[in-house]
Amino acid sequence: MELNEKLWGMIQALAAVPARSAPKAVVVALNSIIGDGADEATSYVSMDTTQSTTTWNCWVVTEHSIGHARIDYDRYLYDQHQESQEEVTPSAWSTWVRPLYDILGLRYGAFYAVECAPTIFEPAEPIAVIFGNEEIRIPERPVPVEQRAELGNFVTRLRDRVEF
Repeated sequence: MELNEKLWGMIQALAAVPARSAPKAVVVALNSIIGDGADEATSYVSMDTTQSTTTWNCWVVTEHSIGHARIDYDRYLYDQHQESQEEVTPSAWSTWVRPLYDILGLRYGAFYAVECAPTIFEPAEPIAVIFGNEEIRIPERPVPVEQRAELGNFVTRLRDRVEF
């Protein structure tokens, strides 16, 4: 798989979280989901860290598919900056992609009005995506306030692309 500079930059932007850029493995995993549709993709990304681990969870919706990449590192706050100082191999890696027509339903939780913009509402709870054989939650935990707008954009794009 070859990623030219333009494509790398587009996917790197889709993989970023506030104030942090994703390491290479996260960008490569996202590319494996997106393929040629980076300019049409929308993402919701979280970076969770403990004192000894970092997990990147990336949800992506394209024109025809939905996908998820999870990359784990045995390092605290492992991002592109840390990788530039010392490259670490992921301790775990999983990626999947499914066609949007496999989605049977969407279930939403609470939405809250944006402060100073009472006509704009953003999701405050995970979104359930229902497939025939399973249900997934995006994200897997409550939505941080600073990521509600990003999840709202993701949900809007997903809803616009699902045909039901």
